[in-house]
Amino acid sequence: MQEQVIVHGQVLTAQNLPTWRQGKTGMAAELADFLDEWFSASPTMWLHTSGSTGKPKPMQATKAAMRASALATCRFFQLGPGCTALLCLPLRYIAGKMMVVRAIVGGFNLILQEPSSTPLQELSTPVDFVPLVPMQVQSTLQQKNGAEALQRARQILLGGGFIEPHTEAALQSSPGAVYASYGMTETLSHIALRRVNGPEATPYYTPLPGVSLSLSPRGTLALSAPYLGIDYLETNDLAEIAADGKFRIVGRADCVINSGGVKIQAEELEQQLRAATGLNLIIVPLPHPVLGQTVGLLWEGEPAEEPRLHQAIAPLPRYHRPACIVRGNIPLTATGKPARAAAIAFLIDKSL
Repeated sequence: MQEQVIVHGQVLTAQNLPTWRQGKTGMAAELADFLDEWFSASPTMWLHTSGSTGKPKPMQATKAAMRASALATCRFFQLGPGCTALLCLPLRYIAGKMMVVRAIVGGFNLILQEPSSTPLQELSTPVDFVPLVPMQVQSTLQQKNGAEALQRARQILLGGGFIEPHTEAALQSSPGAVYASYGMTETLSHIALRRVNGPEATPYYTPLPGVSLSLSPRGTLALSAPYLGIDYLETNDLAEIAADGKFRIVGRADCVINSGGVKIQAEELEQQLRAATGLNLIIVPLPHPVLGQTVGLLWEGEPAEEPRLHQAIAPLPRYHRPACIVRGNIPLTATGKPARAAAIAFLIDKSL
């Protein structure tokens, strides 16, 4: 049986795709390019990592593994014929690509919408499922009818970045189910989920069926997922695994700053300062001639808010206090994650 996908109620196949793509621009043109590659005889596709800690890297994935990942998602969220899902993420990266594969596997209707910071506000009809990045939820909640807009999605999947505590708190009143995902390009989207709102809310992720977890000697999460063709994959995420097999992420091994022998977890320090100030900020390592590394801080906000930031920094241990503090826009990847490598380069340039 030939594969097909339903987009805005129209069935697309390899045969009618050339006609459908004529005159298409934006997301529709990107979708046509993706489907052209998907419908081809090749059993593999080239993907690119998000580039949150460096340059995006190419990797090859089998279509069979992508189908298996899509099937696991459709089963969890009960997506199938008669359902509708919104795609408002770039098709260049895994999150967008996998939504198309889910629509192919699940047989549900896919609605395309150009990526924006408030996609649900522009939606005219409710949907059963939508993947979003935290920035899109935060921006939506800041709008006049933001909370009402979120109700247009029966289920929301959040991925691609840290969810601010105040955002999680605001989502508690949302009637739809909101889940946070754990995954990466190498795992073909998420391999674990946690409920963000409602009575089932938890800081711990539950691995999907078929996923086995362990900790590496470095304390980082390692996983195997035979249905994805993964025998063993060691991540850079420092984790704690509970007795029931659920886990939580406590930081990243590549975000540990070693300042004169004192190890500082950048993401932990970020969360502490965000909670104390309410500011959007990022902590990164900067080179130091004596200490090896020191703490750099890039923050967004108005100049009048800076005293509040310094007040939160003052009681920190000596080596945890940022040696370089700069106000400016935090660089982001195309998927909305903080681009740490770009932030390091920006701070180094400003400190020269």
